[in-house]
Amino acid sequence: MKLSNLKPANGAVKNRKRIGRGTSSGRGGTSTRGHKGAKSRSGFKSKRGHEGGQMPIQMRLPKRGFKNTARRYQSYQPDSFTVVNLNDLQDAANKMNTTTVDINTLVAAGLIKKNEQFKVLAQGELTAALQVSAFRFSKAAKTAIEEKGGSCMLIVKANQIQGVVEAAKLSAVGAKELAEHFKHLNEDDKLHVIAEGSLKTKFDLQATKVDDEVKTQIEALGAAVSLLG
Repeated sequence: MKLSNLKPANGAVKNRKRIGRGTSSGRGGTSTRGHKGAKSRSGFKSKRGHEGGQMPIQMRLPKRGFKNTARRYQSYQPDSFTVVNLNDLQDAANKMNTTTVDINTLVAAGLIKKNEQFKVLAQGELTAALQVSAFRFSKAAKTAIEEKGGSCMLIVKANQIQGVVEAAKLSAVGAKELAEHFKHLNEDDKLHVIAEGSLKTKFDLQATKVDDEVKTQIEALGAAVSLLG
């Protein structure tokens, strides 16, 4: 072998495909791109996983394997809250002639929609002692309510509690257990458990207030509900 007779291996070097040089070349006219469509245009770049508008393969195939149970007990909109002030609570209580203000009271008073999460802030004043249930309270609002002789209960959805029970493998749950999974809860918080979804896991529940539908579902599974003072 000499420098003068070195050459690439057979098949290693191929002629460049020349297009658009007349129909006799075999690659003239549409230059191998066909007629119309995105792929015939200049600058076309296919998006990963795109199949022209039909259902892509990763969505057509059934999913099996890892199941992230930790997400089950998170709020659906953890950072989205409608603001309800102290004066709104008092107006709703006066309008509905009650001292208990919860989701149903505020919906009936036209202040929120049924599925909205709301946070109580301290603007305005209270003129009566109210028992308030809300998803969140500001520190100032909670202090103002309690100074008037009222109480503050944090709303927790039943299926969120079920998610905690399944993830932590608990047989009984209360504020202490939930506080380990929810940053906004403390061990001494009063809880108001509302119905959301269907319960399939058996567990005993301790809370200050429990909706009738939740109590019925828990007892139907052979568990018990304890109401705290």
